[in-house]
Amino acid sequence: MAATSLSGLLPVKVSGRHYGENLARLDLLFSSLLHFAPTLLDEVLVVARADETDRIGPYLDQWAELPIRLIVEDEHFAAFRRFSRPWQVRPWQRQQVIKLNAPAMTDAEFVLTLDPDVLTLKPITRDLLLPGGRALLEPEPRSVHPRWWRDSADLLDVDPGLHRRGLNVTPAVLATAILKELQGRLEAVGGRPWMDILLTSYCDWTEYTLYLLAAERASLVEHHHLWADDPGAPAHLHVDPALSIWGRADASRTEVDQLFRAGDPGLFAIVQSNSGLAVADVGAAVAGHLPVRRAHSIPRPTDAGSSKLQERAHVAARLTAQGIYRGRRGLRRARLRAGSHLQLRALGYPGGDGGRSM
Repeated sequence: MAATSLSGLLPVKVSGRHYGENLARLDLLFSSLLHFAPTLLDEVLVVARADETDRIGPYLDQWAELPIRLIVEDEHFAAFRRFSRPWQVRPWQRQQVIKLNAPAMTDAEFVLTLDPDVLTLKPITRDLLLPGGRALLEPEPRSVHPRWWRDSADLLDVDPGLHRRGLNVTPAVLATAILKELQGRLEAVGGRPWMDILLTSYCDWTEYTLYLLAAERASLVEHHHLWADDPGAPAHLHVDPALSIWGRADASRTEVDQLFRAGDPGLFAIVQSNSGLAVADVGAAVAGHLPVRRAHSIPRPTDAGSSKLQERAHVAARLTAQGIYRGRRGLRRARLRAGSHLQLRALGYPGGDGGRSM
């Protein structure tokens, strides 16, 4: 029986105030993959903007041991050019759209989504990630981010199911069959190409909330996935969230060192790039547990990037657009409810005029 195919998918951005150290962070991700999982992935798809490939391409050439394929974003995401307003193509959601479009870039049955701030913590085999041909799903309560679930459910016209298990963030293993189902559902509900819908929704959808809701609607979860907290699951994708480093309060080399020493069943951890911990300090801690290669990259040009004032203007514009969107959606729901009420009255149900005797 042929092994289940698995690709890695890694969007990379290197310009802008928050992304200038991403290649240094990739040193740590790639070093940890080479050390713990050198043959895990059939290929590693690195997606980059055309105007950044002159820096990213030569950098990737130094990792010939990994099956890396550079994909130029502009060739697969024409929607990014059509919707280029700052409040439409936010870097965070741009990366999410890239992950949702995996079926256009690979024929693999599953994709492991990655970011530059991910670390591999221990030896990983395909059987650990895909036991019995089904991918591990790392749970997270939907109550942690209820708005993400509500907004995503709105776009798919489904119940957000806030009482059910939710799905954690990157890294995740996604079935390309479910991604295709999600794309089709968005277009069936919204009547437009799915990327256009997401980029003009101005709400807090996420790739993983959309993914799980679409999978549940089509009854595809059990066929393609095994929850990591099920008794038969061989591992967890993530370490305990208390161990991963998300904010400045957690940012220390000691905390990074603890990721490798804690004995947690998780396979991956996050040392978030905006945690306040310098990448050199992260690297020094990681080097205590595995060989770290520091690949040479083309020096980063002086980044004229957007100023804080410009960023605040972009945020204000996005919030305005979001408010307009929510207002329109609320009005549409109110009209639908009113229309349903009038129909019930006309049919003579209690509470409507049709049910009254004269």
